[in-house]
Amino acid sequence: MNTLSVNLGHRSYDVLIGAGCLARVNDDISDASSFMLFDSNVAQYADGVYAEHRMPFDASEQTKTMLSIEQICQTMRASGIDRSSTMIAMGGGVTGDVGGFAAASYMRGIKCIQIPTTLLAMVDASVGGKTGVNMKSESGSLYKNMIGAFWQPSLVVADVTTLKTLDARQLRCGVAECIKHALLGNDGLKALLQEHRDSILACDESTLIQLVTQSASVKKDVVEEDEREQGNRALLNLGHTFAHAIEPIEELDLYHGEAVAIGLCAAASLSEALGLIDPSRASDVRGMVSAFDLPTSLPIPQPLDVLLERMQSDKKHMGAKNRFIVLNDAGAEIAEDVSEALISLAWTSVGATRS
Repeated sequence: MNTLSVNLGHRSYDVLIGAGCLARVNDDISDASSFMLFDSNVAQYADGVYAEHRMPFDASEQTKTMLSIEQICQTMRASGIDRSSTMIAMGGGVTGDVGGFAAASYMRGIKCIQIPTTLLAMVDASVGGKTGVNMKSESGSLYKNMIGAFWQPSLVVADVTTLKTLDARQLRCGVAECIKHALLGNDGLKALLQEHRDSILACDESTLIQLVTQSASVKKDVVEEDEREQGNRALLNLGHTFAHAIEPIEELDLYHGEAVAIGLCAAASLSEALGLIDPSRASDVRGMVSAFDLPTSLPIPQPLDVLLERMQSDKKHMGAKNRFIVLNDAGAEIAEDVSEALISLAWTSVGATRS
């Protein structure tokens, strides 16, 4: 089992990565009351972790709302959960975000243990303390993670054996976040992805432990430097400004990782247009994405003006400025006030249509 220590002063915690290590959680909560929020799809794993009180959760972007937070908090109150209790959030990124935000909000904050059961959650969502829910717009579309809080977990346990019951599409979605981390300048992770594709997709335990460890290490290092996204932590949003505009569009039927994959390709095109990378680097990004059967363009063309409008609501805008994470020769950087012409070019490179 590998251990990563996220060093954040009194908010520090360990990320445990291994095979068959779920029971390690029981050591951490042996003397405390506990409440487990678990994705209904992983009930078989929830049984292996002790919790006094349990609540199944139908995890989806549509249930990732303030209404769910209120329901969870009401259930915790009825169960006698108090400030000394521990929330255990088991499932994918949605469950981790919702459980973490409920923990951050209930009685102004209780301890939270994250047990990610998807590759995406193991390498990204469970580490770093970002929690939150979506907010509906006037038109009924979702503003991703618009309401939330930074609330670091006390422990993260990533047991790669849980990935063996993950469907292939969800597994590939997790790989998209690993590709993102590799593009931030981690050549070792890039080599692992390129040289061990088949072992990753076959859920080889030793390969997955390496993949999760190396990918989560990238995020750990960035979070330690910039816990609350005041600076370089924004680099972790590579591809996400594009992804957040397309993920909620129902007709596209995109999972988060698929939207990120398309967003990475759009970000690569934007980086090339800005003169920060050469065409071969942009092609390399598309090659890494397509190697794992992830989409490199929109499955259904979307009007460019609609996508540009959707981007305006993204919370990563800084006042009147737009802000994109773009690639450079060393990894990535922040670009602000990018011209609409170049943004439009990036969108058309992934299948947006001009009216």
